Amino acid sequence: MRRAAYGRFGRVEGGARIPYLSAGSMLQASRTEDHAYSQIADIIETRCVDPKRDLEELWRRLAPAFDVNPFPDKDPKLKLWLTGDSGPVHSIRNMLGVASYFRLSEDQANRVLGEVCAAIRNWRAIAQSAPIGLTADDLEAFAPALANDQIRVAAQLLP
Repeated sequence: MRRAAYGRFGRVEGGARIPYLSAGSMLQASRTEDHAYSQIADIIETRCVDPKRDLEELWRRLAPAFDVNPFPDKDPKLKLWLTGDSGPVHSIRNMLGVASYFRLSEDQANRVLGEVCAAIRNWRAIAQSAPIGLTADDLEAFAPALANDQIRVAAQLLP
């Protein structure tokens, strides 16, 4: 089945929507509650058809490019919670230490982290490309979100 993107939702050829269920819905969470990635991983284990694949996708979202979701006026520090007891994680290194909770070997976690690092390596060229068209001032404003200490640490951790 080929996938194509039309608007906000993924679609298959012919235009039918690809159904999805958000993590918030799976957890039956309200927007006022805080939840940790480990809770999402637990739900994926019990409710998803392909938990191994879905856990890898969740791990990918722990990596720096997703967590920064770049906003020029936001603090680029990591703020995600891996578990309800751990508090915010402040280091990519700590995240690699819990990869096994997401059914990933060390090699798999490093592969995903490498893919994310490679994806953001050329962020400036992509941001200046015709579809996006950021100005020099825009690039300067977004730089802290996409070129920060944690991204450098992630690149250094790769084998």
